[in-house]
Amino acid sequence: MWSVIVKKKNVWKQNTSSTAPESDPESLPLPRFFRSARELAFFLLEEYRLNSQFISDSLQRWERRIDLSSKDRRLATEISIGVIRRQLTLDTLIESQLTRPREKVEAPLWTLLQTGVYQLVILDQIPVHAAVSETVELAGKLKRVRWKKMVNAILRSIDRLQNEDLATTPQANTIPLSTDRYRCLNTDLFEDPKDNPAGYLSKAFSFPESLISDWLARFGWEQTLQIAQWFNQRNKLCLRANVLKTSRDDLLEELKHEGIQASPGTEPQSIRLEEIVPLESLVGFDAGKFTIQDESAIAAGNLLNPQPGETVLDLCAAPGTKTTHLAELMYDRGTVIATDVSDDRLEKIEQNASRLGLTSIQTQLIHPQERMLDEGPFDAILVDAPCSNSGVLGKRPEARWRIEEAAIKELTEIQSHLLHLALDHLKPGGRLVYSTCSFDPRENEDLLQSVLRDYPDRKIVQENRHIPGVPSDGGYQGLVQ
Repeated sequence: MWSVIVKKKNVWKQNTSSTAPESDPESLPLPRFFRSARELAFFLLEEYRLNSQFISDSLQRWERRIDLSSKDRRLATEISIGVIRRQLTLDTLIESQLTRPREKVEAPLWTLLQTGVYQLVILDQIPVHAAVSETVELAGKLKRVRWKKMVNAILRSIDRLQNEDLATTPQANTIPLSTDRYRCLNTDLFEDPKDNPAGYLSKAFSFPESLISDWLARFGWEQTLQIAQWFNQRNKLCLRANVLKTSRDDLLEELKHEGIQASPGTEPQSIRLEEIVPLESLVGFDAGKFTIQDESAIAAGNLLNPQPGETVLDLCAAPGTKTTHLAELMYDRGTVIATDVSDDRLEKIEQNASRLGLTSIQTQLIHPQERMLDEGPFDAILVDAPCSNSGVLGKRPEARWRIEEAAIKELTEIQSHLLHLALDHLKPGGRLVYSTCSFDPRENEDLLQSVLRDYPDRKIVQENRHIPGVPSDGGYQGLVQ
């Protein structure tokens, strides 16, 4: 999926102009090789700050520069993603100890402070002395020796704010670490959650206050607290068994044999891992026995329920996770036309199909403003539309800082265009599933109902509304016939 919220450039919005990122006089030169997890985390965050780059995109682009063990690479990823996810909390802590205005602190120095405070306060497994000394030492490696004194002073001052107590409920002096587990401070750093719940949740959990206020209005305190906790914790993986190569029961047995605890999920093909495990330790991935996919996303293909021999369109297909599920449900008999707006995105679909042993998928390049398709009409269509990603803010932490009214308006225009395009190419009596990984009604049922006013013969026959954490990521699917 793509989104103006998450990506610097929205690939579904036509834009003929091209502008390079502005240079920053304070930016630091990229090292030839990364040999320290903290150094890599720092530059990943600087790339995000300067060029709005996804952490995952930068890691892929810098692959040949990274000379780290898998353990250190995971630490770099944890720190960089964690800082983006918890930046408002970290900024609140840092600002509380500053003796000068924030704007007087160089931007890269602020990034370095964020990495240190994240290790010091949020990461339990990092000893205090390591969080402080390694961050101070990194200032020297970056040839910014003058930063050392300030970094050391701020980190040690923040460490003195903490005590060894842990709380189980939110309070003005607590920072959430995981579900019902809060680190206690020696001062009330945040708003009292009883007096100002939105203010507390915004800074303590690190979300825009407007987003928190919207959730509170829709779901109330308890469920909003659960949603915020869900997005800030590292959640367990879910697998989708490839029924062409194995059964869910057989895959469960293989995992058990390898010492990996897992259980059946709510969707017929889904398996929930009961522990957090690295991808490389999972047996059967290279053999195409499964795909990593959240249960709320698996539900989209199951709702469309494509049949062998049908001709199916996946309109926004990359990277192909849902596309391949459609082909598996059809037992790889029939045709799945997978469209997207760039060749590199189509290549990802083809790679996934190849790994899973699927031959019924045909990729096709289309223009973002496409009005007509060469193929069709189709028996079934999946429109997995670009969205705000509000249902997957844990996996896409950058997205929480870009959910704005203007962006939602632009997205709903794109979503409306895609739905019209799809409905115009659906057979009479055919099925269409409109799917997003958002749980904002403006992008979901409200949008779908609005578009269907132009198609009086079509109607919504079933809807799935997924609330984050109940039990998986958030999202929406509407089945139209």
